[in-house]
Amino acid sequence: MRERFLARCADQLAELKAAHQAPPLPGNEPLIRVAHSLAGAAGTFGFAEISERASILEMLLVERADGGSVHAALGALIAEIERTLA
Repeated sequence: MRERFLARCADQLAELKAAHQAPPLPGNEPLIRVAHSLAGAAGTFGFAEISERASILEMLLVERADGGSVHAALGALIAEIERTLA
């Protein structure tokens, strides 16, 4: 199951990187779903750092934080996933 999560993480990484190219708008529903999914699954499989960063991103998106904060949180999540997959 853990390996399956990592494979899914790799797929979601491409989606996150695409969103990072153009700063996402707060309230972006597809990105909220990805962040929510990553936060829960990463925590379940022992990837606390991914879970924490995904939770922060989700919260910022839901609360409609400023674009700079969302962009920074998205970058931090991408970097953590890349470190984990390396």
